[in-house]
Amino acid sequence: MRKSVLITGAARGLGLCFTRKYLKDGFLVFAGSRDLKAASLMELQKEYPDTLIPLMLEVTDTEAVAAAARTVAGYTAKLDIIINNAAVHNSSSFEILEKADIDDCLMVYDINSLGPLRVVKEFLPFLRSNPGAKVINISSESGSISTCGRDKEFDYCMSKAALNMASKLLSNYLKKDQVIVLAVHPGWMRTDMGGSKATLDPYETACRLVELFESRKDLEGPVFIDNQGKEYPW
Repeated sequence: MRKSVLITGAARGLGLCFTRKYLKDGFLVFAGSRDLKAASLMELQKEYPDTLIPLMLEVTDTEAVAAAARTVAGYTAKLDIIINNAAVHNSSSFEILEKADIDDCLMVYDINSLGPLRVVKEFLPFLRSNPGAKVINISSESGSISTCGRDKEFDYCMSKAALNMASKLLSNYLKKDQVIVLAVHPGWMRTDMGGSKATLDPYETACRLVELFESRKDLEGPVFIDNQGKEYPW
């Protein structure tokens, strides 16, 4: 039976690279995006018309996420993996505190921290019907409190720390259902968010992470890991 994956933020950056990799590997890919007319997804759909399902998915909108789950149910009753990849910075993220727009942090928190919870909540039946399924929350070293050396990026860093806690709570909650939950620091990549000076190619990173996800079978292993599978400090 063909395996299936749901990816949020699938139209660009690491999410798009995950989409390409899983399509190449023969998965049925539900590519969640706020823009179904994104050129990147439209091009991929020409190449993979039977296995790429563009999915309207606004992770800040509970009803929109529920509607996405109903759409997926028309194709499959099970998911092998959910990758919560959608994430943003606010426009003043790199400003010092005096210039930062604190109110805009709410939007970042809503997408980066609460968005993955909305997705997991609505797609629980697809996970519980498939023991060994995985939830991958794309986190960041910026969410690590013990290694933090920054004095800015309140929005992004705090949202990723919250996502890490959500991942641990989900891991505890879903262990009885044999669902593996991971928070993953993918590394500094050359994406719109990472910038051109970043050290890692996003597609090569996606390929390495897909192999890592596939190899992880242990419900008792570390929850917060780096792109080599090693435990990362909370």
